[in-house]
Amino acid sequence: MRNSIRLMSSVACLAVMIAAPARAQSQQPDDPAQVDTDADEINSNDIIVSGIRDSLRKAAQVKRDADQVLDVITAEDVGKLPDDNVAEALQRVTGVQITRVFGEGQAVNIRGLQQVRVEVDGRTLLGWSGRVSPPENDNLGRSSGLDAVPSSLFGRLEVAKSSIASQVEGGLGGTVNLKTPKPFDFRKPTISLSARGTYSDESEEFEPAFQGLVTTTFGADDQFGILLSGEYQKRTSQLQLFERNNFLQRNNGDATATNRLAPLQLQYENVLIDRTRWGVSGAIQWKPTDNLTLTADALYSRVANERLNQAVTFVLPTNQNLNFRNPVYQEFDGFQYIVAAEATGRVRVQNQHRSDPTDNLLVGFNAAYDSDAGITIDVDAYYSRGTLRQEIEVVVLDTPSNIIGTFDFRDGTVPSLSLARPAGTPFSLSDPGVYNYPTSGNLTLRANQLPGNLEEYAARVDFGFDVTDGFVITTGVRYVDLRADQTSFRSRGLATRAELTPFLVPGDPNFLGSIPGDFPREFATFFPDRDFLLDRVLTSEPGDGPMGFARNAPRDFDLQEQTYTGYVMGNAEFELFGRPAKFNAGVRVSLTDFEANTLTMLPGNLLVPTRDTNSFTNVLPSANLVVNVTDDFLVRIAGSQTMQRAGLADLAPSTFINPTNLTSGGGNADLTPPISTNFDISFEYYTGGSNLISAAVFYKDVKDAISVGTIQEDVLFENTLLTVQTSRPFNIASAKVKGFEAGITQFLDFLPSPLDGLGVIANYTFADSEDSSGFPLVATSRHSYNLVALYEKGPVSARVAYNWRDDAVFEFTQGRPDVIAANAQLDAQIGFDLMKGVTLQLLGQNLLPRESATVEISNFNPIALNSYALSERRLSIGVRAKF
Repeated sequence: MRNSIRLMSSVACLAVMIAAPARAQSQQPDDPAQVDTDADEINSNDIIVSGIRDSLRKAAQVKRDADQVLDVITAEDVGKLPDDNVAEALQRVTGVQITRVFGEGQAVNIRGLQQVRVEVDGRTLLGWSGRVSPPENDNLGRSSGLDAVPSSLFGRLEVAKSSIASQVEGGLGGTVNLKTPKPFDFRKPTISLSARGTYSDESEEFEPAFQGLVTTTFGADDQFGILLSGEYQKRTSQLQLFERNNFLQRNNGDATATNRLAPLQLQYENVLIDRTRWGVSGAIQWKPTDNLTLTADALYSRVANERLNQAVTFVLPTNQNLNFRNPVYQEFDGFQYIVAAEATGRVRVQNQHRSDPTDNLLVGFNAAYDSDAGITIDVDAYYSRGTLRQEIEVVVLDTPSNIIGTFDFRDGTVPSLSLARPAGTPFSLSDPGVYNYPTSGNLTLRANQLPGNLEEYAARVDFGFDVTDGFVITTGVRYVDLRADQTSFRSRGLATRAELTPFLVPGDPNFLGSIPGDFPREFATFFPDRDFLLDRVLTSEPGDGPMGFARNAPRDFDLQEQTYTGYVMGNAEFELFGRPAKFNAGVRVSLTDFEANTLTMLPGNLLVPTRDTNSFTNVLPSANLVVNVTDDFLVRIAGSQTMQRAGLADLAPSTFINPTNLTSGGGNADLTPPISTNFDISFEYYTGGSNLISAAVFYKDVKDAISVGTIQEDVLFENTLLTVQTSRPFNIASAKVKGFEAGITQFLDFLPSPLDGLGVIANYTFADSEDSSGFPLVATSRHSYNLVALYEKGPVSARVAYNWRDDAVFEFTQGRPDVIAANAQLDAQIGFDLMKGVTLQLLGQNLLPRESATVEISNFNPIALNSYALSERRLSIGVRAKF
């Protein structure tokens, strides 16, 4: 790091010496997010948004004027980003890949690194994000998932791929900034309303979405402004899954065989998701003088997820020496995979109801002062909160462990599976009599509650000084106080067959009807009403928690983190070899103090408080050079060091124990932030209007990367000391990412009318990543591309977008990578202007469900299927009006 600082300092000094005698160029705004891109708006700082072409033109201008490597998506109209989901819109950006959950984009990866900071107007929006089938507590994030807030609340999305010193640290791969509109951005009072209905073809539901925005200015010289926007969405969707499998080492009767891998279990599952999402945002602005603007704003969103999971699982014994009969071996990458065989195990059926309501709140205040003497002061403070109130109720029944299962992974979308008992014994999963109804233990009924809270208080002050024409020094300080806590409760109980019979759920022959194959489709399950289940579990396993739940205290934690940050940065405008150039260089220093409080279980079920602390300082230099080689051709060179603090769940040293297979997992309070040293060279050719050709080469060298390691620990579980294999995150890895990206945005104006309304967006990214073990980085595809066909002419606008990404490592099992196979998604939309200000919209999302299915395989072996998730096609019709 010392060498990097010397390098950045030398470059900064050189820039100052060059800038001092240089001919001054017209000064650009310090914050590219505030650049006004419409020629009619430069003096008035107004926003006029209308149509695809104009939104692309605005985005190109913001990118062109930025002091760093920046890509931008702007709204096509008030409250209308090109995609309904923020992550789905971001995947159109060169170098960005996304992760989907529930069939919707949730998280992004920038240039090969998934550690990305997501912020709203430069502030943290805290919150939880759901997964299809996570453990009992979803991972806490330092920012909310991109599916947690409606996209209509934002007017612009910015993806910063290189860093500047004034930018908040925390994005190892980059930063995504979601910009909300403000009253003073609009030229005149504006009202925007829309209503839409969406049909989901698997759940067969047609459901509404509404959004609106109203803003105006008033008072003498329009010195006051107010804006209010909101959105409501209701969506019921269905996911059809094969999941929770993995291929583990099994010697299959040969103790010398160390390279044989066999499936863990075969689970077939249907998930019905009822999601309600709504959000509101508002802002009040006051401009008491021409030099001072005061802004108070707030954003609130709520996502209420209700899930019903129904699953049937063939569970194989965990015995390393388990014998598979008539095995079929597949040789792949030095391993022998048992891809077809007969084995004896048990069948598990289960129903689960899960509620995951999450709330996000962000309240802020900003004062921006710009004096005539070249001094700027920007003061910003905010409060961010995220809450989760998770509730789970589960009913599980097992057969005896004498079920003969014959499976085959070689044919079909998912593995085939037939089940039987020993010869002469009748067997049907639709018969409730084939299941065990235990009279001891607590395995049949289970209920969990997990309340979690996140809070952050933050304040910053930035100062800018015009030293000479064309040279500005900016400095600032920032303080953050972050707190997180979760408390886990779990109670379990039993029920007899007679007691469960009134709640019988008979088999459905159409179970997973969109997935072809030969596997169990009809099986009996039970799903008691909530009152019955809670009465049983709270009576059987009572505690002092809410409603009488028992504490699951080893999973509890209370975290506090304080950061103190300061920076200094120089911005110079000058001529380099006779051409206009801009340069900024600076350094950001951040001190972090961390404390984690957990509970450790001792013999006698005695809980002992445990306190872990950590402290570290990070020095992060950065430099960016922009040269106008010609009036329309720019070259950017950037170098920086970036960091990202570990996820809060990774830091919490609480422990989750699985007594069945003697494994456990937990966090590690000693984690320090990974550091990435980054270099970028990019080329941008602006060919007029919205048209742009761009290319870039990038390199990232990550040190102290966080990776999960396995250690042996002695832990206490239900008053029994167990020796278990514990997986925890450690700073044990390093990684390198190198690659390039290229893109073009071009309208075909040279064609005769009406074909001159045609346009195309195409981009491609190559990201070659490798960690210290020689594996690709998690969530990074080597190849990805976007193809978007556009049309905008007169009253008609249309867009067809195709996104494809290569396979990507998902996680590691026994040192081998589990991989998400290549997938693609096709979306389309068309709009008709019915009259001035009123548009009819038709949308199709995920038009090729099988192409977009999430397929997870073991060690890049396409036959060794771990999971398959098929999401559904969605069709929408709506009307939008603006006044």
